[in-house]
Amino acid sequence: MLTSIQTLTYTMSKLFFPLFISIFFAVGFGMLGYGINSAKKSVEVSNWPSVTGTITNMSLRESSDSDGTTYGVEVEYRYSVMGRTYTGSRLAFGYISSSGRQAHQDILNKLESASSVKVRYSPQNPATSTLSFGIHRSIKFVLAFAITWLAFVFGFTLIWWIASQPDDVLLKNLEVTLKR
Repeated sequence: MLTSIQTLTYTMSKLFFPLFISIFFAVGFGMLGYGINSAKKSVEVSNWPSVTGTITNMSLRESSDSDGTTYGVEVEYRYSVMGRTYTGSRLAFGYISSSGRQAHQDILNKLESASSVKVRYSPQNPATSTLSFGIHRSIKFVLAFAITWLAFVFGFTLIWWIASQPDDVLLKNLEVTLKR
């Protein structure tokens, strides 16, 4: 028979784990949503109108912390649509910095060698613009990470659920002779 403390502990563990693990599911689905949304927007850009733009500023951003160093290209450009001048700073939807310096250096080198750039802008809002499009490495990384994260969290949840179940099969099929 369970004591009141054991009952309380059992009840709390039954409530705590679902609340605790739901945070990890929320993070995973949030990352997945971000990746899917970025992919959708980045593919849509291929159908946006384009104009010639001028780069006004660019650099390779380097950020270091205890986990290492990440790199990302920062770019600013100017373009005109129907006589109105806009400025933009989006390289691509979903583009994020990463530890692979060379990939970002290659992007910067291409931009540095350009006399002008093709700027794609939203037909609904010309102030929304980007220089590149498609399912690029940053989007693939976020999607792969989110799927891996969710698989791990799902697996961990499944293991917890199995461990929390009584072993009825073992008990049912355990044949014993009772003591007299």
